[in-house]
Amino acid sequence: MDQLSYRSIWQLAGPNIASNILMVSISFAHLWIIAPFGPEASAAVVTGGRVHFLLMSAAMALSVATTAVVARAWGAEDTEEASEATTSSLTLAALISLTLGGFTYLLADHIVGLFNLDEQSSQLAVEYVRPAAILNVIFALAMTIATAFRAIGDVVRPLRYAAFSTIFGTIGSYLLVHGSFGLPEMGMSGIPWGTALGQVFVVGWFFLRWLLKAYPLLPTSHAIFDTGRLRQLARIGAPAALEQVIIQTSFVLFMILVAGYGTAAFAAYGIGITILSICIVVGMGFGAASATLSGQNLGARDPEAARANGWLAMKMAIAIMTIMALVSLIFKSELAALLSIDPEVRAHTEYFIIILAIVQPLMAIEFAIGSALRGGGETRYPLLVTFIGIIVGRFSFGFLVLALEGPVEAMYAVIIADYLVKSILLILRFRSDGWIKHVDDHAPLAVQSVAGMVRAPVRSYFSRSKKRR
Repeated sequence: MDQLSYRSIWQLAGPNIASNILMVSISFAHLWIIAPFGPEASAAVVTGGRVHFLLMSAAMALSVATTAVVARAWGAEDTEEASEATTSSLTLAALISLTLGGFTYLLADHIVGLFNLDEQSSQLAVEYVRPAAILNVIFALAMTIATAFRAIGDVVRPLRYAAFSTIFGTIGSYLLVHGSFGLPEMGMSGIPWGTALGQVFVVGWFFLRWLLKAYPLLPTSHAIFDTGRLRQLARIGAPAALEQVIIQTSFVLFMILVAGYGTAAFAAYGIGITILSICIVVGMGFGAASATLSGQNLGARDPEAARANGWLAMKMAIAIMTIMALVSLIFKSELAALLSIDPEVRAHTEYFIIILAIVQPLMAIEFAIGSALRGGGETRYPLLVTFIGIIVGRFSFGFLVLALEGPVEAMYAVIIADYLVKSILLILRFRSDGWIKHVDDHAPLAVQSVAGMVRAPVRSYFSRSKKRR
């Protein structure tokens, strides 16, 4: 049973981890490309990237709804329903991203002003944010496309898309920043334009093949503006959107606190968060596996297996993320030197890497156990835990450090309290029997879809594809 569970978790977590690492590596590439221009440029990239993450949170929330509807239909062998849901998801992704992007473009100066950066850093950040705001529609479409394929069990195609967009996006950003090979020298704005270049190829290729009906998911014109289906997707994605808003807003607010310590401290925090993002996507991969197995076991009326798989996913996540933490500690000086040329920024970054290493096991608990709870239908408690961790663990201590005029090192260390509070609360809930719910016909659609996803494994996708051919 243990061997089978280990294999199941790895099969579910592996492809998502690989895809997410490829996407996150773009952030590293951005810092490397811009590092020679000084700490102001690094701070601008960090700020622009965080604003872009806020915009992306809407697409991330929509991906939850897309997975729920498409996977449920595919698990029921209803290809038409899955295709219609995919079509509607693409429409909603475009509408939401364009609306939010438009507001962000118009308010870019005011949004960047919240970070209290110096004048040069602020100007450079605005140059990043404005094109990123408009181009975010490309990212939203690319994420929705990848999500729909994963929902039907095709985990290989999104991985290929991620590899292609990462390679070409990185090359495009470098060429446009420096104006190489006759291309215009765009400076800071070349980062979002270059990144979008790789994603444009992926999205364009998908739509070409999609319209030619080369995929199991087919285009359905009547579902483009199906208001009922659009409302359904929005309703399912709303709780996930709220959680993403809380998380991303807390990141921004905490960055504002760190910005009070100067450009070097702020740039180091952003570099550290970029390093942390690699560990986060590993945790997200195990979280996805934990949620899927939790839903499958509870759907099969086997709560003990659900609990056992949750603990197992947590142990695997802790083991892998602890190894990553140790590696980052060993090479902390090399990492800091790679991502910044400024001595002060490097010193702050090395200290922050130590803090990040400490929180890795705690983050593993949050991802694995929090996702197991969500997979079992317990969605409100993880949302409450996120709120408590941020308010009690992070901001109460953060403002205390600020009031006592503590050093930036103390401010960095505040995140330990955040993850410690969340880990304790999640483990206490998971150990109890209160979270276990049987998945039945009256359960929320998002919960029922988890079992549907499990019943649509990778081999199902390929077998259906063969039948279509």
